[in-house]
Amino acid sequence: MSKGTRNTLIFIAIILLVFGILWAIYSDNKTEPIDANSADGNILQNADAGLENMINDIFEEPKDENNTKNVEENKEDSNSSSATAQNEINNDNVMTPKETRAVNLVKEEWKKKWGSLDDVSFNVSIQNDGKYGVTVYDVTTTQSIKFYIVDVDTGIVKER
Repeated sequence: MSKGTRNTLIFIAIILLVFGILWAIYSDNKTEPIDANSADGNILQNADAGLENMINDIFEEPKDENNTKNVEENKEDSNSSSATAQNEINNDNVMTPKETRAVNLVKEEWKKKWGSLDDVSFNVSIQNDGKYGVTVYDVTTTQSIKFYIVDVDTGIVKER
């Protein structure tokens, strides 16, 4: 056997050895899916726990003393102006306490800037980050005037 052939065989053996080591490391660290047939019982102890917590966060009363005062002020405002009273949300469509708080915060912001709630309507939606989007609509044209993002927990209202 010549010197060149022997060096080539040693080089090929080293490459095979490196690939073998890499394959052993990969197969040792590779995660395999859980076989549903061999799993004992339910894999997740309580699969709905996260969903229940999120629903409870949405429907819980905000711990803010100003909330009841704001609701009472808004009831007085809605009774005082006929246009606003027509545009208040119907009792059929009951809002959660946090949605009500978001609308009240936007109403306060709207009063500071524009002074009146006449000829405007408010629509609230929840965003995927837990904040509420409140849209202010013109009653006569039904066009969107402004959009606010409300963090009910902190009481921060941002115009977008």
